[in-house]
Amino acid sequence: MSLKKNRKTVVLGTGGTIAGVRADSSNPDFYESGRLRVTDLANFSEEEHHHIECLDVAQIDSKNMGLPVWQALVKAVVNAFSREDVGSVVITHGTDTLEETAYLLQSLGPWPGPVVMTCAMRPADHPHADGPANLRDALSWGMKAPSDGVYVVFNQQAHHALSVQKISTDPLRAFSSGFAPLAAEKIDGEWVWQSGPPAVTRFDMPTTTHFLGATQWPRVEWLTHHAGCGSEVIDVLLGSQGNSVNPLRGLVIAGTGAGSFNGKWNASLKAASDQGLVIWISSRCAWGISQPQANQSAGELVELPPAKACMAMALSLMAQDAK
Repeated sequence: MSLKKNRKTVVLGTGGTIAGVRADSSNPDFYESGRLRVTDLANFSEEEHHHIECLDVAQIDSKNMGLPVWQALVKAVVNAFSREDVGSVVITHGTDTLEETAYLLQSLGPWPGPVVMTCAMRPADHPHADGPANLRDALSWGMKAPSDGVYVVFNQQAHHALSVQKISTDPLRAFSSGFAPLAAEKIDGEWVWQSGPPAVTRFDMPTTTHFLGATQWPRVEWLTHHAGCGSEVIDVLLGSQGNSVNPLRGLVIAGTGAGSFNGKWNASLKAASDQGLVIWISSRCAWGISQPQANQSAGELVELPPAKACMAMALSLMAQDAK
């Protein structure tokens, strides 16, 4: 681990619950995301400010994340690491789509220093707000983390961007890396290193320059298979291609079990593939990978959960477009 005590940490804010404020003080669970500036969050964390520099990239609910905010965020990370006095970047983000943004940043790396994302399940003015402690932990982990990683710090754990998922609406158990090891865990007030990132299949990714110059996010849709479902939704998507200003480029299928789906879906997905759509097969299960299925010939198996698979496919298509 490297120690970066004499270098600044740039803290980038994007909004989310960590920057949320309650609309009604009598109801701690009803709040508006992204109301506070990241400087306010740093004040709440009670961190010494001589080594912190704050910048608001956005103030949104993370369900509204998309290309413009991602581009602004990536540009801010690039600008921060272009400075010799910056050793790490910390990003505050909403919990709901944090895993997608973490995967995006990991895919566009490696970065000159650690990128540490953090969040909260309770708004900033909640009587038991978790954001201040998470931000303090993110800042301290950024001072010690290996320089080329992207991490998510939550509840005294540092997760690798490649493996972390939001798996619960429970404030204390919101994030997990499943079977994959943690990067580190805070024990008795000190970070204890656990493991490097898991090995995963690498896809073609755009350069940072190509990503920042993109004018449109490749359209990818995620469909979940379930008992009793028909394939009409796939047929409708295929039938609407000619009427869209941003035509569908690919489908991520969250299959049952290890990635299975019924015969109707198999036929419709084969038709989609014949029309040029990219088809990736994931699993609707939280953990584990998709596996070959009997009598199922449509699509390519991927080792990523659906949310990350959507991000990987869109980035891969962006890289393809740049060639």
